[in-house]
Amino acid sequence: MPALSAERSELFRADDLGALECLDAQYAERTFPPHFHEQFVVNTLTLGAQSYRHRGGLHRAGVGALVLINPGEVHTGETAHKNGWAYRGFYPGVDMMGCLAADLNGKAGLPYFRDTVVVDPGLARRLDGLHLLLRDSRDALRRESALAAVFSEVLVKYMRLRPHEQASAPGAVEIVRQMLADDPAANHSLQQLAAAVGLSPWQLCRQFKRETGLPPVAWRNQLRVARARKLLAAGMRPGAAALELGFADQPHLTRAFQQALGITPGAYQKAMGARAR
Repeated sequence: MPALSAERSELFRADDLGALECLDAQYAERTFPPHFHEQFVVNTLTLGAQSYRHRGGLHRAGVGALVLINPGEVHTGETAHKNGWAYRGFYPGVDMMGCLAADLNGKAGLPYFRDTVVVDPGLARRLDGLHLLLRDSRDALRRESALAAVFSEVLVKYMRLRPHEQASAPGAVEIVRQMLADDPAANHSLQQLAAAVGLSPWQLCRQFKRETGLPPVAWRNQLRVARARKLLAAGMRPGAAALELGFADQPHLTRAFQQALGITPGAYQKAMGARAR
């Protein structure tokens, strides 16, 4: 493959299909530090190869492979090919995937991916075609039918259903994570968080990083980026979103946003079709 001289990332939202964002990107040298998404990640590689750290291991995906990541799972991203990598990605919301799983299984539960890299050239081609269809077609029946068909295949082949009663365990890390999620802008101290769960600050940091892949401060910062996406999509100005979520200022939000998503808050807002207010 030729070298990817220009890096680009084009994002759009398929509003008529629920909470679904789609990204078409290519990178030559970009490296993504540890981060997570509140949505599922379904990426299909179209050029080159990428590698990333996830669930304690290093993974590599090339053309014909899918990258599958559950909400909240910390991962990185970088090229694994001398000329870079390109992919088309889907970021479906938890509710969307839960409803589809319920329709297919006839029972409630939370779907999750068993594996993070799967080689499935046929499904990769169908996902690629779906991405282009959602970008170019305004035929509602065709869009909805294609999405249901392709994502049903993703669910049946590569997801399991976790019963609601098994969805979470209220351990110390989960309690602290919920405290941070309830108010991402709050100026919690590590001492306060540790005291809330009966641990020392050192114990909390160690357990939190072991279970989530990030120390509490880094996890909170990534959560702020994830919440900023929602505020920007709703039309809040980047500067106001930065203050709302506890960033020092708009440049601070911009740096964090670019590190995690590869685009600026303004570009993301424009792609979402949101008018700043």
